[in-house]
Amino acid sequence: MAIFHMSFQNISAGKMRSAVASASYRSGEKLFSDKEGKTYSYARDVKPEAFILTPKNAPDWAKDRQKLWNEVEDKDRKANSRYAKEFNVALPIELSTEEQKELLTAYVQENFVNAGMVADVAIHRDNTDNPHAHVMLTNRPFNPDGTWGLKAKTQYILDENGNKTFTKSGFPKQRKVWLVDWDKKEKITEWRHNWATAVNKVLEAKNLLDRISEKSYEEQGIDEVATQHEGINSQKEKRQEFNQNVKQQRQAEAEVKNANEKIYNQRRVQTLQRHYSFDEKKLVSQYSKQLKTFISLENLDEKKRMLFNWKNSAIIKQAIGEDMTKQLATITQQEKSLNEVNELLDKVVNRTVTKLYPDVDTELFTIAEQRELIKETDSEQKVFTGDELKNRLAMIRTNIVNQQIVALTKCPYVSWLFLEKQQHHAEDTITNIVAQKGYKFEDIKRTKGMMLQNFDSKQQDILKQNIKTLSIIGETKKIVTTQYNNVLSKTFPNMDVDKTPVKEKERLYTAVVYYNPELKALTRKDLEQLKNNPPMQFTTQEHEQGLAYLTGSLNADGIKNNNLLRVLENTGTQQLFIGEVGQDTNIPTKKLEQAKQAMQQNKQQQDNYRKEKMTGYRAVNYRETKPSDYLNKLLSDALMVLLYSHSQDQQQNEHDELEYELEKKKRQNRKKGRHSSTIHR
Repeated sequence: MAIFHMSFQNISAGKMRSAVASASYRSGEKLFSDKEGKTYSYARDVKPEAFILTPKNAPDWAKDRQKLWNEVEDKDRKANSRYAKEFNVALPIELSTEEQKELLTAYVQENFVNAGMVADVAIHRDNTDNPHAHVMLTNRPFNPDGTWGLKAKTQYILDENGNKTFTKSGFPKQRKVWLVDWDKKEKITEWRHNWATAVNKVLEAKNLLDRISEKSYEEQGIDEVATQHEGINSQKEKRQEFNQNVKQQRQAEAEVKNANEKIYNQRRVQTLQRHYSFDEKKLVSQYSKQLKTFISLENLDEKKRMLFNWKNSAIIKQAIGEDMTKQLATITQQEKSLNEVNELLDKVVNRTVTKLYPDVDTELFTIAEQRELIKETDSEQKVFTGDELKNRLAMIRTNIVNQQIVALTKCPYVSWLFLEKQQHHAEDTITNIVAQKGYKFEDIKRTKGMMLQNFDSKQQDILKQNIKTLSIIGETKKIVTTQYNNVLSKTFPNMDVDKTPVKEKERLYTAVVYYNPELKALTRKDLEQLKNNPPMQFTTQEHEQGLAYLTGSLNADGIKNNNLLRVLENTGTQQLFIGEVGQDTNIPTKKLEQAKQAMQQNKQQQDNYRKEKMTGYRAVNYRETKPSDYLNKLLSDALMVLLYSHSQDQQQNEHDELEYELEKKKRQNRKKGRHSSTIHR
């Protein structure tokens, strides 16, 4: 039966993605990345059918996959650049492979290539029941001469006489004008609809009864067909009959949907089910009833997210006086059951990986990585081997690390404090255990871990777990440090970042993210100007967008200014943004207060959850401040010395060397003078 599946995503530097690596993985072709200086290659049992479609203005090299995506990465070098848009689409199994390709090619050509995009198409047929395609699309148009074009341009905001308008700080007001409409949210709706239409035309032409729709179940039936008011007039009986038919239809659709979901979930957990013991099957059945969900790795992740949102909502209602005692008790019980079933599945996952992948050393891979491996095994209904297994594990680890980086760098200082607390706890635990045998913490490294043999199995498990925790904390702290140092060293090239306290780094980092998103090197003069007259970074329209985002009435897709979005996603820079908005006389006070209240509620929810889930979590409060007050306090004379100490040292050394050379020449000249005078006499 034909199904509709089409999902879109962006491949961007901000998410630590590589366009070259993505193209290699999807096409099955070995590609070299100029930016990273490495070759990407992903082995596949069934080679994808890959080809490139180019628009009329594209140069010939755009048909070369390696050249194309290296050019894209070279053109877009910003830290948050979006290299490509990608969509994944299911192909109708009722069609032959040639018909599937013909349908997909015509659709891509009409909807994307004719609009100016290059389309890198890869059709995957690893599973005969799931033929699908990955299509990577360029984000930039081409100029008539074959060079890269612009996605957008900046335009001055003019008054009614055609003259430039200015901010209170004296800067010309500007707006961004998009030259292509590919990033508009409604385009995805249009593309999805066009795919359903294209597929249905082909199915109809072949006299097949199946049809697909891009609409949800609700849009197709459950909420779209409304019942009629029955009333008491002559039409009452007809309306009652109509309403009865609607209810029966809804019930039938709900039953079909439930049946399909049950079949889907059963397929997804087949791998784990084969490795449950009899007692574990009974426990899983019990947990399914308690949690009111079919037990699978994906469902438990979704259940955790749902409980998190439900609990936060209940806590807020409880705080304003509504009695939520019963609901909170239910949530607590479900959280307990969720933790227990997750512990159970972790054991089963570890056992399953050991049986399916005997060559994989489970000690070297976290349980999160093992879970993802089982998910992919289920998803593709195959056991990976050789280089493919190696590449899958590497990709899984990279994706998990990238997720951690994104989460940490949104608020690095909070993460740093939490990591230090965890580190001290792990070190204290290890120290207390090894002291029982007369050892010190440092002896573990000195003996290369051999001393662990002197402890019983329970103590060894605790020691190993805490040693692993310290290793992970060390790697994660490197990520946070790198985040700070990369930003600060570019802005202040003479700064000794290794000797700068983390708290000072956080304050500087906040200012740089807000006022210097391009990470240009700043001189003392630049900082003095910034301190004395901090510019307005955003327009009134962007202030309104930012407030709407902070109150939850606008999502990230509605914000086109990437610098604004980055500011809004960082806890520290949010306060600078609020301070700037407070100086915008065009913004109503009520809107500003609503945003502040929403920010406070969101922070309180997150802090409450983290305190409950993370032992030793310490909240960090960012105070509301005006940009001028923040910069005046930050850019003190002492800090200036720190930022430019290397520069002063270098200048002093150069001055000392110059004086030494001049003195040396004087001595040589005096010596020559005495020598010539002696000869003359």
